Amino acid sequence: MKRNKLFWGLLIFCAINFAAHLCFYGSLPDVVPTHWGADGQANGWGPKSTVLIMAALPALMLILMAALPRIDPKHQNYEKFKGVWNASLTALTIFMSAMSWFSELSVFGLIPEGSSLVGILVCGGCGVLFIFLGNYMPRIKQNYMFGCKTPWALNNEHNWNRTQRMGGIVFVVMGAALIGHHFGRCRHHDPAAGRCLWRLRLDLPLLLPRLHRQNEVSKQRPPQ
Repeated sequence: MKRNKLFWGLLIFCAINFAAHLCFYGSLPDVVPTHWGADGQANGWGPKSTVLIMAALPALMLILMAALPRIDPKHQNYEKFKGVWNASLTALTIFMSAMSWFSELSVFGLIPEGSSLVGILVCGGCGVLFIFLGNYMPRIKQNYMFGCKTPWALNNEHNWNRTQRMGGIVFVVMGAALIGHHFGRCRHHDPAAGRCLWRLRLDLPLLLPRLHRQNEVSKQRPPQ
């Protein structure tokens, strides 16, 4: 019942967010900015209907995530970490709803062209979200939809717990690096270094838990 109340509460929040977008829709030009570069300059545009698509995404994501536990073979485990699941669902819904407003904020001049505000909001928001998720990952129980889902983790509860613990550390470090890199780049802009760090941030959550588990397996092997 509590989960249903949370779902409907978040769905109402998404509906209010969508209605707010509709209120400003008539004032938008036919073409609106939809993507921004690292320098804060808009470098991608689309029809203003894109704004409504972005506004609908939080509700679609919410419905999808609410349906996932029902089709997960290990659906019974969600009750064991429902606090983490509900908090993550709430954080992701609010984060995506906030991100849906960039086009309007840019069109109405609340985000000045070339400002680093876009990077601060996106990188800062993603960084905080990663740190938040990383802190709670060790409390996630075995499932096929949420967490670091490696084959060895899904096959063994002990392996799962160790993998989530390592994954949580990686997410916290990645979130801190994302925030630190952006504020450092505001002072010393280096596009090549920025691309390398972006690549590293994408690969770290996948590589490190696997390397950690491989190391654990090597330790457990009897000496030849």
